Formats: sequence, C-alpha cells, structure tokens
Amino acid sequence: MAKVTIMDVARKAGVSIATVSRALSGGSVSQQAREKVEEAARLLDYHPSGIRHMEHAGMERTIAMVISSQTSPYYAALGDGCAAEAARGGYRLVALTYPEGTGVNTVTNDLLEMHPVGALLAGFAVESETGQEVTRACLEKLQQEMPLVAIGPPIEGIACARLTSDPSQCVRKAMAHLTMLGHRRIGFVGGDPSARFAVIRENAYKEEVARLNCLSESRYILRTGCNAPAGELGMGILLGNLRREEYPTAVFCINDLVALGAMREILKSGLQIPGDMAVVGCDNAYFAPYLNPSLTTVDLHPYDHGRVAMAELIMSINAGHPISFNQSFESSLIVRESCGASMGVRTLK
Repeated sequence: MAKVTIMDVARKAGVSIATVSRALSGGSVSQQAREKVEEAARLLDYHPSGIRHMEHAGMERTIAMVISSQTSPYYAALGDGCAAEAARGGYRLVALTYPEGTGVNTVTNDLLEMHPVGALLAGFAVESETGQEVTRACLEKLQQEMPLVAIGPPIEGIACARLTSDPSQCVRKAMAHLTMLGHRRIGFVGGDPSARFAVIRENAYKEEVARLNCLSESRYILRTGCNAPAGELGMGILLGNLRREEYPTAVFCINDLVALGAMREILKSGLQIPGDMAVVGCDNAYFAPYLNPSLTTVDLHPYDHGRVAMAELIMSINAGHPISFNQSFESSLIVRESCGASMGVRTLK
C-alpha cells in the first residue's frame, strides 16, 4: 500500500500543501481549514513523524534551494534571483550546499527531514551524468512530499517544473562567432565527465567542429574541471603538449572561471589575447567586463532563471499540486575584447 503523503491530505481537504503544513503544526489557519485538514488526515490515517511535525512549526513559509556552490558566480546569480522572488511571495529561502561528491540520497533525506513547503534543485542534485536511476528515484520520493522545481537538463520520467538554458546552444553561438572571425583551430578547455551539462557542451563542441569544418584534434580538448585553477591547468597542458605552430588560435572555455585561469596561463606564456589566441567563456560572470582584455562570453541569464523558477514553485505551492513542464531559455553572446572582433575577420591557419 502506498504511503500517504501531505499532498494526499491537501488534495483530500481541497487546500494547499502550505495550509496542511500550518494546520498540522499549529500554525495560523482558519478554523474551517483546520477542520478540513484534520478530517482529511484522519480519513487517510496520515501521521507525520515527530521530527517533521516539529520542523513544520518553523517551515510553513520556508522554501529550500539546493545548489552546488554559493561561491560560483553562476549559482550566486541564480540564488539572488530565487531569493528576490521568494521574498516577493512572502517566503523565506534556505540555501543548502554540500561538499563535492555528496550523494543525492543525502540531499533527499535532508529535505525529507527538513520538510520545507517546496524545494528548488540545481547543480549536482539534478546534473549528475552517472547514477541517474538513483537521482530519478530520489526525486520521485521528494515529489510525494513537496512541490519541486529543477534547473538543469530534463530527467526522463520526472514530471516536475524544469527550466534550463540549452547547454549546447552556448557552444554553438561561441563557435559560430569564432569561425565567422576566421578561426578554424579552436580548443575546448574545462569540464567534468560526471556533470551532464559539461558532457552536453563537449559533445556540442565536437558536432560544431565537424559542421563548421574546423580542425578536429583530440589534444585540443582538456577536461580539467570547472574552476579557475582547472582553466590554468588545462591551458598549461594544452600549450605544453603542442608546438607553437600547432596551437589553437582560439579556445572556448566551459565557464568564465575556467576562462579566467586559461587567460592567466596564456598571458604567462608570452602570448597575446586576442592577437595570438582568442578566448570565449560562458556565464557572463560579474568579473567578465573587468578583465584585461575584457572577456567575450555567453550569458545564460541565471538571475532570470532563478526568479522564474521560484515564481513557478510558489505557484505550485499555492495551487496545492505539482506543476509539470519544461522551459528552455535563450542565451546571449556578449562580445567584448578577448575574442578579437575589433580586429575584424582574419585569415588564420
């Protein structure tokens, strides 16, 4: 027999999940609503655990946001958008971050114990390339207890609101721009094979290399990670493994932090940006306009994603039932100095 959840009680009583949470935790609801909830809980034989019951008293207007890192410019902007919309809707937002390598089971158990009125998931909680069966099972369990919104590539079989930027679109825009400027030897720096967005972007790079008739060279792909040291390491390996005449004339970096490290290594090696090597990043991090040269990048609009995702989650909470759809956002190429657009179209070998 399937376990009775708070969503079942909400449906039976004809009220929202938030109302059920407040009624069962002694929060502020009308007497009529309280009686409906208590009657529905009695008929369904619903008994929240003692821990959850105590948590409900402080969680009735609280939404949880699970992200990979609050220090990442992308997730910082995403979190700002979520927080602004949560505050506008009268909800408190609690951000949960975990050390690298934390399993999705841990996140699921924490959310079930905490039992917020809704949860927004981004980063490793929905991005893992490996163990998607585990991720799917965890999300299915969470869906029984609270409305969910996820930011990232879709997971088959999970019916929740999901918003994302097409992970391959940013690569296509960057590659189209670089080839328009005359580049045909283009490197790809950064990435993590365990992250779905990184795998999708690398595959898109390979597809664009073939489609745009660029030089296909496995040594041009450096999967060294997704932070600034990873960019510096990747570019150091790239330059160290090639003769000067074999260097790519441009590199696409998987995000702006990687581009930051890559640009440092390029300049340390005595090369000029963009004269010897053009650089394009992804994310449009706050520091991108202030680098020297300023960084050409693809803006994924994370603040807007966070705001829209939170609005959808609050709508689901207030409606008392999950909302399921997929929405993809358009990214924008931001042209600055590091790509060499000001130098015009060049003939590059």
